[in-house]
Amino acid sequence: MAWYKRAEERLVKFLMEDWQRRGSHFLHIGLHAPLIPEFFWDSGFDVTVCEENHHAVEESLLRSGPRISYQLGKFDDLPFENDSFDYAFFSLYATDAYRQNFGLPSALQGKMFTELIFAELCRVAKQGVVFVAKNRFSLNKSKYQGKLCNPYGLWRESKAYCPKGRVRFASTGFVPRFAPKPLEFLNSSVSYLPFGALIGYGLTFNAPPVSGIGDFIKNEQRKLEQVSCMQRNASFEHVEK
Repeated sequence: MAWYKRAEERLVKFLMEDWQRRGSHFLHIGLHAPLIPEFFWDSGFDVTVCEENHHAVEESLLRSGPRISYQLGKFDDLPFENDSFDYAFFSLYATDAYRQNFGLPSALQGKMFTELIFAELCRVAKQGVVFVAKNRFSLNKSKYQGKLCNPYGLWRESKAYCPKGRVRFASTGFVPRFAPKPLEFLNSSVSYLPFGALIGYGLTFNAPPVSGIGDFIKNEQRKLEQVSCMQRNASFEHVEK
């Protein structure tokens, strides 16, 4: 669980790095994810949690105190009006594991995910949504429960709900834990490659539609321009001397 918490933190921090913080209302759906709501409060958001289990709410409230707001409600029928929040977070694999442990039907099977969970996320969040899932294509798998997802299928669904905005993709945790130590750094990095144990998506509804690869290319072009500028300045200084 600790490894998944660190992995989720890396992914989510990367995917929401350009989101406005203070004054933004953030919805954290479910208390069963490794990533606790205090992480988002520490990141600068005003956080509300929606949870089905009142015992989980009581336990989390003891830890967080009044800085986090709580609301009992179903994940597939959120008790909020449209556009009640700026942003929202959801962990697919953690919710699926939670429902399996309590003998509840999975809310993440087939179209149920698209029509209920994802639709609810996009209904209540007016600026953006970030979510994480376990990757079916990763070599780094664990015994932690939860549905394995196709990263390309989730990408298509994300684009369907965010056709005029930007969808960012990233993954982390690329090698099994029994891999040689020189390769362990691969599990602490975030990349656009779709082979990490955890995959994440950041949907920003009011941003230009740039893909993960597009982001990478823009960043590389920016770096090249900076290097070229530095080289030109160095040349001018050499000529002046």
